Amino acid sequence: MGSVEINDARGPAAFDQLMRLEQESTEIFQVQPSFLPGFVQVEGYAAAVIGEITRPAPVDTELTEKVGVRMQRARAFESRLKGETPPRMWAVIDEAVVRRVVGSPAVMREQLAHLIALSRLKTLTLAIIPFDRGVHPGMAGPFEVHQVAEGQAAVFFECTNGDEIVGTDQELVRHYRETAESMLASAVTGDEATALLESISGSLSS
Repeated sequence: MGSVEINDARGPAAFDQLMRLEQESTEIFQVQPSFLPGFVQVEGYAAAVIGEITRPAPVDTELTEKVGVRMQRARAFESRLKGETPPRMWAVIDEAVVRRVVGSPAVMREQLAHLIALSRLKTLTLAIIPFDRGVHPGMAGPFEVHQVAEGQAAVFFECTNGDEIVGTDQELVRHYRETAESMLASAVTGDEATALLESISGSLSS
């Protein structure tokens, strides 16, 4: 892939660049300590998260629009993961993310089933950091590292006071990539992660 311009940006401009990178990156690391990454969320989970985070709650039309945008992005990214030239993806999450009931037990069961299905893709590694591994760097806040080409990458920070993307400071980007990679060593993946998700799903009340 040729050179892709990545500028430092904040607010809506940062989000616009993120959407472009989601379709152009060759490697992606997502670290999420509180919620599932947007691209793996089912509609009920997304509606519950967006509705709570944007309190006071927006009117129904606004919420529907926001959820619709997230679902559109999720479908586009899932298609890319299953396509002919998919990116390599690592999603690193805290165990609390999959244990917290978001929406309702029924929504959470649907969400966990979807997560299990996605985790079986060869292009996606789901990494869950168990409670017994203690404190980890991801607890400081969510971030994403997008590798576009050799020596060209960006780190994205999702913040309540405005998103931010950094692409000009490659040393900073490298630091966050190495942080994400180090967290993989403390996480469970593959069959172990699937077994954990199935156990949690089975424990949810009807």
